[in-house]
Amino acid sequence: MEVLPYYIDNCRIEPSCYRVVRHFLNTRVWTNGEEYEDKSRVYKSGRVNASVGLSVKPQNQGKSLLLSSNGKPLGPHKPKIDGPFSALTPSMWPQNILSTISKNDLHVKNSEYTYDQFGFREERSSIVEDSNSVLRKPLREDSTSLLRWSAYLEFTCNKELGNLTWDKVDDIFPKSDGLLNLVRTGIPHSMRSQIWPRLSGAKSKESRSEVTFMELIKSSSDDNAYYARQIERDLIRTLPTHACFSNLSSCGIPRLRRVLRAIAWLYPEIGYCQGTGLIASTLLMFMEEEECFWMMCSILEDVVPASYYTQSLVGVQTDQRVLRQLMSHYLPDLDMHLKSHDIELSLITLHWFLTLFAGVVHTSIVLRIWDQLFYEGSIVLFRLTLALLKMKERELLSMENSAQIFNAISNLPGEFTDAEELFDVAFKHFDCLSMLLIDTQRRKHMAYLVAELKDAGQDIDVKPKEQLSERKLRRTKSMLSLFFAQAQPELIKEKNVRQTELISDLRESILQIAHHFQSVDSKYKSVSLQANYSHASHADDQNRYVAVARNRRRRAKALLDFERHDDDELGFKRNDVITIISMKDDHCWVGEFNGLRGWFPAKFVELLDERSKQYTQAGDDAISDTITDLVRGHLGPNLTKFFNHGMKQPMLGHSCHPWLFIEEASSKEIEKDFRSVYSRLTLCKAYRLDEDGKVLTPDELLFRSVIAINQTHDSAHVNMDVKLRSLIAVGLNEQVLHLWLEILASTEATLRKWYYPTAYMRSPGWVQVKCELRILSEFSFNLSRDRELPPRKESIKPMKDGIRDLLVKHHLFSWNL
Repeated sequence: MEVLPYYIDNCRIEPSCYRVVRHFLNTRVWTNGEEYEDKSRVYKSGRVNASVGLSVKPQNQGKSLLLSSNGKPLGPHKPKIDGPFSALTPSMWPQNILSTISKNDLHVKNSEYTYDQFGFREERSSIVEDSNSVLRKPLREDSTSLLRWSAYLEFTCNKELGNLTWDKVDDIFPKSDGLLNLVRTGIPHSMRSQIWPRLSGAKSKESRSEVTFMELIKSSSDDNAYYARQIERDLIRTLPTHACFSNLSSCGIPRLRRVLRAIAWLYPEIGYCQGTGLIASTLLMFMEEEECFWMMCSILEDVVPASYYTQSLVGVQTDQRVLRQLMSHYLPDLDMHLKSHDIELSLITLHWFLTLFAGVVHTSIVLRIWDQLFYEGSIVLFRLTLALLKMKERELLSMENSAQIFNAISNLPGEFTDAEELFDVAFKHFDCLSMLLIDTQRRKHMAYLVAELKDAGQDIDVKPKEQLSERKLRRTKSMLSLFFAQAQPELIKEKNVRQTELISDLRESILQIAHHFQSVDSKYKSVSLQANYSHASHADDQNRYVAVARNRRRRAKALLDFERHDDDELGFKRNDVITIISMKDDHCWVGEFNGLRGWFPAKFVELLDERSKQYTQAGDDAISDTITDLVRGHLGPNLTKFFNHGMKQPMLGHSCHPWLFIEEASSKEIEKDFRSVYSRLTLCKAYRLDEDGKVLTPDELLFRSVIAINQTHDSAHVNMDVKLRSLIAVGLNEQVLHLWLEILASTEATLRKWYYPTAYMRSPGWVQVKCELRILSEFSFNLSRDRELPPRKESIKPMKDGIRDLLVKHHLFSWNL
């Protein structure tokens, strides 16, 4: 046979084994590609023996339901050979669309669009125009390529007699020139879901992991988490033209949601990045969600640098500088041409790197790119990008218009339809690139970039890490271990590690908020972010709180524009901050702005609850969504973990939550001097002395805030986590969050009731947390207490109020209105 010399030369087969090879080839040859294509799909559906390279005739020839990898029925419909959805993994076949296609009715034939073999919607007119394109050819497997891979697996991984199954194949393939040649010629599509995890190390990572994918799904199932809200917004925007991801009821959306949530929970430094969503959705087309998850883990940890998808994107920014450095060496003329036209290449190529070319080039080319990427690493990204630019170099050099050059480079990936041509250029001109060279350039440019970002005061992790830190799964202990637990050295060590993780996460969330203020408002640049642990700082807390209350100023934020027509009027724009001079009239106030004084309609502004601090838009959640995400998405969950640490487990149906502890502790403090406090609270409610005189102490303010949150949140039927986050927002507004923690940690009897002796709240460690929270009292917050409540139905405004607003807007009002 013609393929025998290949096996002998490239697989290093001994002459004595020649007869075995001939027997192998004679028993594993298919007559044509179409017959294999159909059998490979049967193989992938799980109805046959999972033998590598073997196609076993299925037992049942009837319309039995296909089964996915987890044993669940997939439905009676399957795609036609080379037809729509034929390249997808069987569990992703959309049964509703396949059912419509199988009926072969006129409505389907006359529809304006159809689906390609990968599941993307495409217009029929474009199919007719591009019918001769290479990308229109069906994704068929070459029998020679399939035989080469089968031989490699048979003679490299089969250590036992009998058929070779995937569970007998090693978790990771050893590096070799023969395997490199096989990868570059392309992996058979039916084998990709099994070979990709072994090339990238995902299979080995899964076997070594101490946690399972199902445990991570359970741990990341909180719908109120910050990353969960981000992911939910982008689910149907990731691949809007794909049948499996186009709407929330599509079969791929729940899988994508679970994978992205598990990734965001496991890697808190990354959270959620839109680039990971596009990669994960592409992987889900060809493998099950658990395999996709471990592939994502391998990509984030091993394939690309660890800082690629962090919030600062410092890793992928570094690679853009490395790419430009390589261009100056390999494509010097094009590099000078781009510099002369002041074109920043990273504005285009950063998306290519961030998505690993998914969504940038056609899916059939993405598969070939990923074949090499998972084996050779991120050097493939540089090689292919340089190859794209090399193929278009002459045309780009002939252009003199900057916009034309920019658009031409942006459209480069979509213009190439032949993967072999692209790879030939990449291997011919840029195969000399090495990971040693790339890593050396990365370290140099990473140092430059971090120094620049640090000087600019941007909110980044200025210490790039060599590897991502994974969140540890906290497993619940049995009831016997809770009652009879002994202070063993391992348990003590585990407790100390857990407390260190808590304070580290909390410190990071506080610094993120502080960096946000400093990057938005320059007056906070001088604020020290180092916690003060001295004894004198605790003694000054109460005095500072009282001094702040006495110096309170009344200011308001403009809700809309008000144009000045007369000298006695005060004009302003929306979101401007006005100092209030007089509020004696209910409809017309007197204020000062930009050195001018005058009257303005009271309903055009909103009073700021800011104490003595200067208002800033950085702390206003009505203007900046970032502060909402930082407080309610990062600080809130980390403080909730702190309060949950060491809390006694619920028994006999009783609920156990930090909010219940805070409710009881705040009421206990008030009961110490109930009569005087009650009279003061009544006085405050009647005369608003809490706003004008600020007579409330921190413990009284805590009690009042808890009552107010219960009143508003209970009617909305929200959970206690939302209540706790709202209380944190109120504490930040009043700059008493650290004082509230001191009050709660001082209620000894209540602490003994709710917490074990090893809890953080009952250890001296709470003082450290208080000192860290004190940093936030240096910033001015204007957070809505009801931010997470569902919107209320607005009542119809009375006619008189509507007329009055119209008259006020046009300066035609009367005091009698």
